Amino acid sequence: MRIPSIGGVILAGGKSSRMGQPKELLPWKEGTLIAHLHKELTGAGLPCLIVSHAPETIERMGGMQADAAVDVVRDQVPSCGPISGIVTAFRLRSEEVLLVLSCDLPFVEQKHLKKLIDYAAQQSDWDAVVVKTGDRVHPLLALYHRRSQPYWEEALSAGQYRLMEVLQKLRIVWTPPDLLDAWAAYNANTPEEYRCALEEKKKRESASL
Repeated sequence: MRIPSIGGVILAGGKSSRMGQPKELLPWKEGTLIAHLHKELTGAGLPCLIVSHAPETIERMGGMQADAAVDVVRDQVPSCGPISGIVTAFRLRSEEVLLVLSCDLPFVEQKHLKKLIDYAAQQSDWDAVVVKTGDRVHPLLALYHRRSQPYWEEALSAGQYRLMEVLQKLRIVWTPPDLLDAWAAYNANTPEEYRCALEEKKKRESASL
């Protein structure tokens, strides 16, 4: 399957209630988590759209360069979870496929995104290509074809905000176990998970010396 156009989307519209502070603004590497994800998306050659409930905060505190190639927009239907963010992205972007990332993926790198895109290009007749590691699925590390937009719109209109219920209606290709390592799909949702991510980053930095 040829993929003529792909847009990158970072969903940062959540309340970060389990973290206790905005996850996307957590310090990471030389900047913040959101700046890291933006860098990896653009490094993979994709335009970047950030959907947020507070775009002005990301623009002010996200740590991205003033000339960064990024659009930061307000979630059109706030407080409805990632489904509203996906709908917002489809409404605002024109690409055939969206590569959707949650804002709490500290170990995603452009090499992972390229592997995911290359794998999707080898598949046919899909609405979504979703990363799977072990027995866990990661619907916010996935590619969604524009054919899936009506299902997201329908769910939002019906007040049905569970991602997995929408996925059950789509033609999904799951990634093979060895496509990406588990750390690529690691989510830092809580302070403890963030501390684990910092420890893993420190180990990697020490190993590279």
